[in-house]
Amino acid sequence: MTSPRNQTRWNSLLAAVLVTAVSLTSTSAAEPAKSADERIAKVRTDLKSEDATVRQSAIGSLVHSDISPKLLAEMRTALDDRDGAVRSAAATAIGNLGAAAIPAVPQLIAGLKKDPVKEARETAARALGRIGKAAPDEKSVIGPLRAASQDDADPVTRVVSHGALAMIDLEVAQQITSLRKYLHHEEALVRMKASHALGMLGPAAKAAAPEIVNVLKLETDHHRRGYVARALGSTADPASLPALEAALEKETDPSAQGEMRGAIARLKALSSQKPKS
Repeated sequence: MTSPRNQTRWNSLLAAVLVTAVSLTSTSAAEPAKSADERIAKVRTDLKSEDATVRQSAIGSLVHSDISPKLLAEMRTALDDRDGAVRSAAATAIGNLGAAAIPAVPQLIAGLKKDPVKEARETAARALGRIGKAAPDEKSVIGPLRAASQDDADPVTRVVSHGALAMIDLEVAQQITSLRKYLHHEEALVRMKASHALGMLGPAAKAAAPEIVNVLKLETDHHRRGYVARALGSTADPASLPALEAALEKETDPSAQGEMRGAIARLKALSSQKPKS
C-alpha cells in the first residue's frame, strides 16, 4: 500500500500533469504562448532542479507533448532520478514515443527488474509494451515482461506486464486468460487495472465482459468506475448495456458519467448493426 507521504507525491505529480494539460489548451491574452524552444529550455532547466516536485512537474509535462521527441535524452536521464514519481512519469513519457524510444529499452528493462517503487515498475512494463507494439522486431522486451508477469511482487505490475505482452501480440489468448483471473482479485485497484488491460485488447477480450460487469458493480471509487466502464465499451459485448445503464443512473461523478455514456453509445451502435450475410 502506498504510504501517505508517497501518495502526496503521486497526487502532486497528477496535479502537475493536469495543470500542464490545461496550460497547453488555454493561454491568457496577457501571456503569449511560449515557443517550442522556450518550453524545451524550461523543461531542461526544471529537470535539473533540486526540488523533486519541480522535476515531477517537468517530466509530467512531457507525457503528452509535442516537444517530447526532442527530449528523449533528458527523459532517459530521468529514468535514473532519485525520486520514484519522476522515474515513473519518465517511463510513461518515453513509452508514448513508440519506436523512437528503442534506445531507452535497456533502461526500462532495468527499471522493470529492480526499481524499488512499484509504480515505476508498472510504468516501465507499459512503456515496453508500447515500444514493442510499435517496433515488432524489438524482441528484447519479451523476456523481462514474461518474467514480470509471473514473478513481480506487485499484482498491478504483473497485470500490466500481461497486458503489454498481449499488446505486442504475444500469446494473446493466454494473456487474456491470466488477466481474467485478476478480475477476481481482492484489491479493487488490481481489478480495475485488469479490466483496463482487457479493454485495451478490444473485442478479443469480449468473453471477459460479464466478469468486468461484476467489477463495475463492486467498484466504490468513481475514477476506477470510469476506467471499468470504458473497458466494457471496448470489449464490445452489447449484453453489458443493462449494467452500464444501471450504473449511469446512480453515478454522480461527471467524468465517470462521460465514460459510461461513451461505452453505452458504442455498445448501442454495435447492437444496431445488421449481421453480415
